[in-house]
Amino acid sequence: MYLAMKNYKSIKIMLLLIAILFLNFVLFSGIIKAEPIPSKPDSNVYVFDYANLINESDEQEMKKIAKALDDKTKAQIAVVTVNDLSGIAIEDYSLRILRDWGLGDKEKNNGLLILINKENLIAGRSGRIRIEVGYGLEGAINDGKAGAILDNYALPAFETGEYSKGIKDAFMAVSSEVAREYGLDIESSEFANLQHYSTNDEDDLSLGHLIAIIIFIIIYVSLIRKHGRRTYNRRGPFDGPFFGGGGGFGGFGGFRGGSGGFGGGFGGGSGGGGGASR
Repeated sequence: MYLAMKNYKSIKIMLLLIAILFLNFVLFSGIIKAEPIPSKPDSNVYVFDYANLINESDEQEMKKIAKALDDKTKAQIAVVTVNDLSGIAIEDYSLRILRDWGLGDKEKNNGLLILINKENLIAGRSGRIRIEVGYGLEGAINDGKAGAILDNYALPAFETGEYSKGIKDAFMAVSSEVAREYGLDIESSEFANLQHYSTNDEDDLSLGHLIAIIIFIIIYVSLIRKHGRRTYNRRGPFDGPFFGGGGGFGGFGGFRGGSGGFGGGFGGGSGGGGGASR
């Protein structure tokens, strides 16, 4: 009886040890799989070519301009190349880098990331490059402008296999927009090369155009409603949840979530998913 109880206790202890080892293995494996994002660098050197796509001269030119912009405006532009995205969507991957690294000033949130996925770049698939824009730069580089920069500068070079050139040209175009946003003199010696890069986003409506469209819609709807009141005994054809009774477009307020970055080499800025991918 005593031996049976002793064996039973030994089996329980052995099973407990096996369970602990199995739990440690599962947790350790989960940690490895949950951390595909490059670790936050100790210093802001601006260009992180983990996939070896950028030649030395292009890298040095980008670092020089990025540092000058950082010194004068606190806007921080980083270029990151990776071999693959570990199955993560490029939008999620880039946003996590922007937030976790804390690109841009903590108060201004004026960071920007250019992320290049080598696996899709070589294969010519979508998800090969993304511009991720911090909150503070979304006015200067909205989604349409970010897409135009990729279409006009990155993709043409990528199609001919000039990967370093495409990355640098996209960086220069982005930097040109940031410099203009802060009123910097791009004819000065340190920013002279930015003069050759400009983006005319035909899809981007100016504030004046937008106001004119809104006024036209209001006038048009008002005329229709007046005509409807005469024709349908004061019940216009647009009465209902959208136009009638006031409360017209009340349920369509979108938002972007965000979180602060960690301090360190960069400034602690954040963003909410603005930008474009190709």
